[in-house]
Amino acid sequence: MAGYEPNVTVVDTAGKFLRALDDDPEIIICDYTMPTMTAPDALAILREKAPDLPLIVVSGSMDEATCVNSLRLGAVDYLLKDRLSRLGPAIAHALARRELDRTARAAEREREATMNILRGLVTNAAAAIKVQDLDGITLVANDRYWRLHDSVSPDARTQSGPIDPGQVIESEEQFEIEGRTRTYLSVRYPVVDAENRVSAVGSILVDITQQKQIEDDLREARQQLQERAEHLDEANAELREVDRLKTEFVASVSHELRTPLTSIRGYAELLLDDAPPEENNPQTRMLGVIDRNARRLLSLVEDLLLLSKVDSKTLDHRLEPVDLVDLAAGAVVVLQPAQETAGVHISTEVAGPMIVSGDRSQLERVLFNLLSNAIKFSHRGGTVTIGGTTTPDQVVLTVRDTGIGVPTHELPKLFTRFFRSAADEAHNIPGTGLGLAVVREIIEKHGGTVTMDSTPGEGSTVTVVLPVTPIPPAQP
Repeated sequence: MAGYEPNVTVVDTAGKFLRALDDDPEIIICDYTMPTMTAPDALAILREKAPDLPLIVVSGSMDEATCVNSLRLGAVDYLLKDRLSRLGPAIAHALARRELDRTARAAEREREATMNILRGLVTNAAAAIKVQDLDGITLVANDRYWRLHDSVSPDARTQSGPIDPGQVIESEEQFEIEGRTRTYLSVRYPVVDAENRVSAVGSILVDITQQKQIEDDLREARQQLQERAEHLDEANAELREVDRLKTEFVASVSHELRTPLTSIRGYAELLLDDAPPEENNPQTRMLGVIDRNARRLLSLVEDLLLLSKVDSKTLDHRLEPVDLVDLAAGAVVVLQPAQETAGVHISTEVAGPMIVSGDRSQLERVLFNLLSNAIKFSHRGGTVTIGGTTTPDQVVLTVRDTGIGVPTHELPKLFTRFFRSAADEAHNIPGTGLGLAVVREIIEKHGGTVTMDSTPGEGSTVTVVLPVTPIPPAQP
């Protein structure tokens, strides 16, 4: 039928018509006059039961008054029976009109819901809100605004003025309310139409009296704190002077000791390269003494500089994959002269690589300090053993010696700067007490821990635990 494949229900009485409406039809085609019901009757039922359901009136003959009456009662179209060729377009028009009506009703419901939300926001807002047109006539305002408006003189009331699209004007305004001066933050903004033209001006006034009081209290508190800080600065002037002198001393060490010591070592190594074997030449032995002592002094300078960087938070980390076993092997090579002189044997009990993410030069210094300490405190013929294990989360490195050991009550102090064990002095072992302090600072900067277990007369074991996942360097 007219290009459609309808599912048709035919009714001829009002009762059948009502029951057919329960099937939710899409369109109704109604003969204007039937024995028991007419098109006006059907339209009356639709107005009550299904006002959005389109109805097309069909009749054998219809005068102009009948057609107009049908449309007035709600029919979407009318057709003469001898012109049913218009049925298809009439149905398409009726269905399109029904869809438009549904869309319009949905839009109206949405608009009404939006208006209810906006009305609720304005009415229940904690701020005073108003909207005025460009002539100063109030269009929207809540009770808080009217209470504020009624409590002040006309000259003190916020007035609308020219404002550009996108412009927001903030200001602070004071009102005398019930004998008290209260401060409000006023925010004025443009209300624009679809063509981006300013059609009204909105205003929001928020009572910030308490906030201003808090700001005043904070300013007073800051002033008091500043005065106290000035007194503390005066009281700590001597400490700051000491710190300044320490900084100057470290800088002097860097410039006055590091460079010449490096030169001494360099020239000593050049002379040793061309010198005959030590047992045949006393000068060779003297050059060896010069080289060893210059190395010790340079190591002391490096320790002082590193601790100074730690204190000033300028110690940088250049993270990269580092094999601790490889670093230990390098330290063993560097310490070979000291090892041979002390008559100490170094062994490694690590099966494979021990990879961590860290600063290579700093971790080299850890291995160098631990191994040189172990050699220095071991008896001739003693053994220094490097061991370690690896898990998915951490690497554990141990340096064990068979040396003189440390008393139990001194263990908590060993990693303190400049602390030296009583056993060191008893055995006339030289040192500055900085080596283990440097180790602790470096390991902790890498997110790890270092501890020592020791038994006097039997030896000591230093355990270093480092995470596999790197710890980001602290910002200065």
